[in-house]
Amino acid sequence: MIIGSIVAILVTVWFYNTANGRNPIHWAIAGFLVYSIISLLWTVGINPAIKDAAMHSRNSMLMWAARYAYIVIATIGAIIFNLTVGNKSTQD
Repeated sequence: MIIGSIVAILVTVWFYNTANGRNPIHWAIAGFLVYSIISLLWTVGINPAIKDAAMHSRNSMLMWAARYAYIVIATIGAIIFNLTVGNKSTQD
């Protein structure tokens, strides 16, 4: 949980620094929201099945995935969002 919070802060700072002509506060909030929404969707939608499989098989890789995969998936989603939407021209 604490690692996910630290990564959320790092993603927010990264979005703030890569505003590229946008309002940096709004862009940082957008980055935080993208990270949080993907993390929440992963935790609610996919993680219960991984946790169930990990408890039944006692597979250490599945246990790792149940604990930390949301961080990796949400970070990848935020990176993709920043690289695709962030590179759009903001000039009027």
